[in-house]
Amino acid sequence: MDIEPVREGVTRPASTLRQAAASPPPPPTTAPSEPPGSTGPPLWRTAGILVICVAQFLVSLDLSIANVAIPDIRSDLGLTSTGAAWVLSGYSVAFAALLLLAGRVADLAGRRRVFVIGLLVFTVASALAGTAWSTAALIVGRVLQGAGAALIAPAALGLLTAIIPEGPQRRQALGLYGAILSAGFVSGMLAGGVLTDTLGWRATMYVNIPITLTTALLAHRCLPESRVSHRAAFDVPGAVLSALAMAALVYALSQVHTADQQPASFLTALIIGLVAAVGFVLVERRSRSPLVPPRLLGIATIARANLLGLILVASYSGMLFVLTLYLQEGLGHSPLATGLIFAVSGAVAVPVSLTAGRLVTRWGPRRPLVTGVAIETVALLPLVMLPARGGVPLVIAATTVNAVGHIVALVVVSIAATDYVPADHKASAGALLNTSQQLGVALGVALVATVSAVLADQTTTTTPSLIGWRAALATTAALAAVGLLIARRLDTATGWRGAH
Repeated sequence: MDIEPVREGVTRPASTLRQAAASPPPPPTTAPSEPPGSTGPPLWRTAGILVICVAQFLVSLDLSIANVAIPDIRSDLGLTSTGAAWVLSGYSVAFAALLLLAGRVADLAGRRRVFVIGLLVFTVASALAGTAWSTAALIVGRVLQGAGAALIAPAALGLLTAIIPEGPQRRQALGLYGAILSAGFVSGMLAGGVLTDTLGWRATMYVNIPITLTTALLAHRCLPESRVSHRAAFDVPGAVLSALAMAALVYALSQVHTADQQPASFLTALIIGLVAAVGFVLVERRSRSPLVPPRLLGIATIARANLLGLILVASYSGMLFVLTLYLQEGLGHSPLATGLIFAVSGAVAVPVSLTAGRLVTRWGPRRPLVTGVAIETVALLPLVMLPARGGVPLVIAATTVNAVGHIVALVVVSIAATDYVPADHKASAGALLNTSQQLGVALGVALVATVSAVLADQTTTTTPSLIGWRAALATTAALAAVGLLIARRLDTATGWRGAH
């Protein structure tokens, strides 16, 4: 892939500066150039894109890799229900809480530097989680994994948009990036099942270590440093309030389905999250160097793209959550078999994403976006009538078609949310996109868990769980339909530049 750099403030090696001395003066901001010893721009930039995608795949993978290992972890460490919930939610809570903070730090301190630090934090955290001798040690390891992921994700997207110019090449790269997000989440369940069944649950943590160390070394070699071209202040109050708001809200959403059992815990987290969120908005409006510039969300394209991403991810993650229960509890399949069933939809991720990038180049963003969301919505409708037996063919067909539409839509959402963002806020825009999607995951799971539990409790039939699962899947279809309405109003042809 022959990729030309976007012109933005980044660090250039000395060898390139000597070559530039004999050429006309560069523009006010400079472009990334070849690292010493590289074999040429196309090779190192392609390698850099692959490094970014591998890291993002790992971040997405670990959102779900521990899910199927919980029964083994419970028997080994004696996990309580609360401990098991924290093993699963500790990662996502830390991840969501630190995203906006990490995005701004990456913009100011250097995106490659923060990217590599995040990989190293992830390495240490995975080693701690793998060797965990108690529930507390495992939870700390999972929380640190989430913190490392929060450093990696926005820096990765900031680097990607920094080294590739706006246009067809960036759209193709963002397409691959979007596919990695979906494929990683689905692959986590498959990898978790395989590793747990063959090597034990600790392997689901140890598997990260060689990948993160190798990726960190390659990142240092293949990726140019990239940061804002001027000194800027850091918004400490905004950072604290954003972390508190996201952590509390994600935790509250994760506890919605058990709110009747622990109402004080749920209500406390919800109130803290809402108060911190309001405080964050007020602080950002007055800050000279906000984490999320108000004008960023003042642009309809970017605001709607993030809202659409939240809704689509909520629908998709809610669907996977319900179908996992259906396959394991309803049909009696093992975690490994469940992962293999979902692997079919995960296999379409990369080819569909690359095709989506080409469609956007050929047809523009709006037609692929609306078509993708429509496909995703229609594919959910047959699942509303899940059969009591023999539903595997339906699940495979519906999730595969759904994945096609979902990935196409997310590619366009990624483009709309990041394409026209100024150089000084590339990682922050990536953090905002990742934050909205993390909220989507928490919201989707909370919503379907609540709906399925309420319907199951109220029905008097002999299949209460099936009734609840059907209602929950109808809810995911309704979410996707709302997304379709937003997609029809998303003018992806205008962005930051178009707003001025």
